[in-house]
Amino acid sequence: MEEGYYLSTFLTYGELQNIYNIKLRHDQAIALWKYEKESINLIRYWELERISGYKEHPITIFNKTKVMRLISKLLEQEGIRVSDLKGIWGTKGIETEKKYMEQFQNGICFHNIAHLLTAIYYNNDNPFNSKIIGLSMDAGPDSQFEEDAYQKKYYSGCVINEGNIEIFNIQSPARLWSYTRKRFKIKEGTLMALATATDTEYYGDISEFENFDKYKLIDETSREYSEKIVEEVIDRIFSLKKEDIGKKCSKFDNKFSDEENKISMVMKIIEKMSEIIVSKNIEFIIKKYNINTEEYTLAMAGGFTLNCPTNSYILEKYKFKNYQIPPCTSDTGIAMGVGIAAFFGILQSGKTKLSIDKAYYGMECGKIENINEKYNKYIKIIKKVTYKEIVEDIIKNKIIIWVNENAEIGPRALGNRSLLGDPRYLETKNLLNIIKKRQWWRPVAPIVIDEEGNNYFKNYRYSPYMLLNLKIKEDKKELVPAIIHLDDTARIQSLKRKDNPNLYKLMQEFYNETSIPILCNTSLNDAGEPIINNIEEAIEFALHKGIQSIYVNGQYKIILKLDVELQGKKFNYREEEDFLPEEDLDIEKYKLEKNPFSLTEDELTYFFDNPNKFKGLNITIKEDTDKIKKETKEYIEKYKNALMR
Repeated sequence: MEEGYYLSTFLTYGELQNIYNIKLRHDQAIALWKYEKESINLIRYWELERISGYKEHPITIFNKTKVMRLISKLLEQEGIRVSDLKGIWGTKGIETEKKYMEQFQNGICFHNIAHLLTAIYYNNDNPFNSKIIGLSMDAGPDSQFEEDAYQKKYYSGCVINEGNIEIFNIQSPARLWSYTRKRFKIKEGTLMALATATDTEYYGDISEFENFDKYKLIDETSREYSEKIVEEVIDRIFSLKKEDIGKKCSKFDNKFSDEENKISMVMKIIEKMSEIIVSKNIEFIIKKYNINTEEYTLAMAGGFTLNCPTNSYILEKYKFKNYQIPPCTSDTGIAMGVGIAAFFGILQSGKTKLSIDKAYYGMECGKIENINEKYNKYIKIIKKVTYKEIVEDIIKNKIIIWVNENAEIGPRALGNRSLLGDPRYLETKNLLNIIKKRQWWRPVAPIVIDEEGNNYFKNYRYSPYMLLNLKIKEDKKELVPAIIHLDDTARIQSLKRKDNPNLYKLMQEFYNETSIPILCNTSLNDAGEPIINNIEEAIEFALHKGIQSIYVNGQYKIILKLDVELQGKKFNYREEEDFLPEEDLDIEKYKLEKNPFSLTEDELTYFFDNPNKFKGLNITIKEDTDKIKKETKEYIEKYKNALMR
């Protein structure tokens, strides 16, 4: 492989898909790498949601021209041209080769293998010198890497020992959560929080649910099986009557509605089922490979691995020596996994090291002196500040806007695009939930100075990417009420000085002033929006939330002139132009020409998402569209919410 710059991508483009809003991939992203003889470095990681403003960016880009224009624009920020690239991977039509997939012809879809690779290489420059158990657990693949992806096994695990890797099929609980999300129309993270928000629980045992014992979640059938498992649970819980309370289940929490109490019970059961499925994977590996887990590192990725309670449960149950989960464990990490796959051959030799050792590969926040002049009328003053002054503001006003250097990657704010708050007051949590338009019971995560973590949390583990739930110690609860879930746990982010020097200085100053080594941390975004990307977006956010001050890089304070008329309004401050059709396109005429038989969005989604099933069919031919309509109808009748995206 030639030395130089490479691009790995997880994108989709297509004119009809764009116009009809067909969602074939979400969390689309681009990774820029530099390969030199003895090292491969991740230079920059662009998540498209931060650029487009579309949460989880499922939007198909209009055409190849717009894709390359976007790539060119992003590379230009790094002082690189498209012509400087030695290769592009991951997206049909723009990739220069696709051999990266050929080395993983093991009957498992490549999408999931890409997740697995991020798990074993994140914070580990040579995993083949380690003993690793890897688990890659997501909901399922996309069909853009391989046309037959849905006919393959969906989920992968691996064992690395003595320089060798063996990859095999495993189960994943993720479909249970994705089905429940669609069923209740509540996001997985909110369902996870609701599970622990009430004390209400069902007294029965998991063994009562026959479908859970009956079905394994390993491939395309997991869509059907997860529905049967979850519906059995819902039927049982939602059929409970008033006379069953105190006999079949505990008393309902009167702070919540009856429906919320029942959903909470359902999600407690789904959480327990998830723990059992992951445990079964590990038990299978222990038995087959005669493994002592205390000698192994557990590497996990895939969207399910955002489930902090299960992560913590498994680590504690099996006493793993260490663990590694990337911050971009959801599909936000697929572009990274594509790059690792492409470099895998030279990495496996051990002669070349891969360096991915932090969370902050996103775009820079920008320079104070370069703030767009359109914001001048809103800026009262920009002044230099000390960390002591910032802490005084936190203590006085409970919360601050904190923008620092490069953005973190993945779906969780890790202290560079954050609302930070004083954890000593429950009022802080309430203020943050009001600002974020979240339910009153939603928890707020803490950042904790790593050296002090053991003093505050039971079974403390270093958790830099907010992927573990830990119980707070009894004698510390009253000190930090704002960061405690209703079950006395917290989804912690550990912080060492090397992780984030500016944030660490702020934390240390707060600790010196208050004797508390913890701050509240939640993402700097409004409900349904991506995390903000730069200073200008932070100004927009502050203006429409009525927050007067923004701190930048631990050095500057921007004080705004607030405008009451702007507060509460939504701002469109993202670069949507790159993701819209060409301005001069007559869209209605285009639809008539390209979709003359008026296939619906569902029918088009099913068509484009199943290239293997509909190979050779043309949607401008009546006979072909009749077949597509018939197949889509049968699919929706079988899986009522399957095309909800």
